[in-house]
Amino acid sequence: MAHCYEPFGNKDYIFALEPKATPVGQLDGHDLTLFTAMFSGCGSGALTDFSLLTVRDEEFVNLLPKVQLTNQSEYKLWSLPRFSKLPILVNADFIWDFDAMQKSKYKEETHLASHRYRIEAFVFDTKSGRYLKKVHYETARKYPGLDEVDEINVLDAERQAILAKLHQGQTY
Repeated sequence: MAHCYEPFGNKDYIFALEPKATPVGQLDGHDLTLFTAMFSGCGSGALTDFSLLTVRDEEFVNLLPKVQLTNQSEYKLWSLPRFSKLPILVNADFIWDFDAMQKSKYKEETHLASHRYRIEAFVFDTKSGRYLKKVHYETARKYPGLDEVDEINVLDAERQAILAKLHQGQTY
């Protein structure tokens, strides 16, 4: 049976660029698929919509809340059986202090400069049958942006903090 899925969108953001579907596991005998699609406003930024899809009643169902990340982000699926039998989606997205950039004569907080990052982790909840945000915090330090590096690399450095918050049962 053929299925179609359309990511979250509205009149301002149409997520149609670079669609990608990646199998990441099984849930109740159905594939669990990470689906991503991008929106670009034709500038230096882009926004990618994330969905974790399964099939229920012969239709695609997105198990994630709204997750959209910029091109200055990083995401990973971690296998952490002590927290979930399904993959855990972790991400880091830059926090742009745009007001500070406007006030600074040196423009230190430019779009692709070093930034602090917002960290989130989404874990499958068996009671609700959906992924829930279980970790949410902002990094204390800044990490290099795309002016300095080719790829954002925050999650490896923050892994121990993320695991500690998961262990503590932090909920958002």
